[in-house]
Amino acid sequence: MDDERGIATVSDAAFLEVQRLLNREAALLDRRDYAAWFDLLTEDVKYVVTARVSRPAETGPLDYAIIDEDADTLRLRVLQIGDPKLTRAENPPTLTRRFVSNLEVEAAGPPNDYAAHTNLLVYRQRGTAPDGDFYAGRRRDLLRRDRGSLRIADRLVRLDHNVLFDGSLSIVL
Repeated sequence: MDDERGIATVSDAAFLEVQRLLNREAALLDRRDYAAWFDLLTEDVKYVVTARVSRPAETGPLDYAIIDEDADTLRLRVLQIGDPKLTRAENPPTLTRRFVSNLEVEAAGPPNDYAAHTNLLVYRQRGTAPDGDFYAGRRRDLLRRDRGSLRIADRLVRLDHNVLFDGSLSIVL
């Protein structure tokens, strides 16, 4: 069945399953449990994070990719940020708290595959700096049933930023 916007609606049970997956994922990332987090992804995952280019309003928005990873390169990224011997950017580790909200879920492709649209707010505290900062944006996840569970097959994060803190992104969104 479609809603008034023509979007394929999902059952309450499917909505709740998606919500639980995204909440669990946020908790794992806040705890820096990257091994458990990686298990929530499909083996062919695509992970893209974009930021905005400042342009005149009449030109329209333009995004540029700051991260564009597949499973192999994402695995290397997670290994690097999870090991203090491999990176100075995460030593001491960044403290984070993720807030995932405004969840909309729609059917996508094969039965039991879903598109999840959420707002994302990530608070981060680096080292001993007295002030933290926030990353805000919109996420679109394609979720696929894989190995018996719903997993993240494709993620696009559109940050509402045109300048990144510290010039790079050393956390997983």
